[in-house]
Amino acid sequence: MKCVIIGAGIAGVTAAETIKKINKDIEVVLIGKEQYLPYNRYKLTEYLCNVINDSQLYFASFDFFKDYNIKYRNGEYVKSINPTEKTIKLYHNEVMRYDKLLLATGGTQHLGPVLKTFAPFIQTYYTLQDILMIKRKLSVIKDCVVYGENLSNLDLLSGLCNLGKNITYIIKGEKAFFPLLKEEFEKDVHNFLENKGINIIANDKPVCIRKEKKKYSVETLNRKVIKADIIFAWEDRKPNISFVKGADIYKKSGILVNPYMETSARDIYAAGDCTEIYHPTLKNYWINFGWPNAREQGKVAGENMAGKKVPYQIQETLTFNLEGKPIDARWWE
Repeated sequence: MKCVIIGAGIAGVTAAETIKKINKDIEVVLIGKEQYLPYNRYKLTEYLCNVINDSQLYFASFDFFKDYNIKYRNGEYVKSINPTEKTIKLYHNEVMRYDKLLLATGGTQHLGPVLKTFAPFIQTYYTLQDILMIKRKLSVIKDCVVYGENLSNLDLLSGLCNLGKNITYIIKGEKAFFPLLKEEFEKDVHNFLENKGINIIANDKPVCIRKEKKKYSVETLNRKVIKADIIFAWEDRKPNISFVKGADIYKKSGILVNPYMETSARDIYAAGDCTEIYHPTLKNYWINFGWPNAREQGKVAGENMAGKKVPYQIQETLTFNLEGKPIDARWWE
């Protein structure tokens, strides 16, 4: 039997490892879009700040793939899926057959229609490639503008503070808000950021960005103008599922799965941030964002691909650490 896994993040790697632990004779192929070995995405800010080194960033080595006899094809991406013929087509038109397939392609940050126009002026902050690019420019970066209100923004703000950068943080509401469960933390975070020296511009949003010599000029809806060396902005997070277009796989924002991580297509599974699963409390489908959730979904998907019948248990919360202070965070944004 041949199991093909699309996506070399924590969900995909965990699934591959799980399959091999159950049955070492199953052929496993792991396809990753990035050129690097699988790395801890949630540790990227620590890596930017030189708190950890390369060996602490990566969670799977070449020896890992060799020991488990997993074929790792990095730097490649999938163009399309044909569930009827049980094949996938790679970017260079290679066609690969599978017996069972896992979609674990994660999600990425997205801009709204206004800021999308200015995307060339906005620094993305999601991949190792992003971090390496920022590292190369750190010596000439002094003034930073950040826009967006989710936990990845909070992580970025913390990192920029630790690097000693001047930060202007633009928010839509009166107070900085993050998807936190406990109200006392919601109040604490805004004050925490101000006490760190961050200039918070409330009840506003960027509407225009211009490049002026070596600086950028950010104009807000309320006609404030901020000069910056670098601009970070994202407004939401969306699953990477464009490659399933045309395939008969049910989806909403993400790929819909049942409790066994099975999609509507036979022998195709999905796990991680590209996946929507039914939440009995919300009585709706949701994307259970977050590293621990992706890892657990990958494990369950791997078990079921290897022949077991194990349901995934919904996890509503995880702990997000802010300057050593644990905060219970809700990732269903």
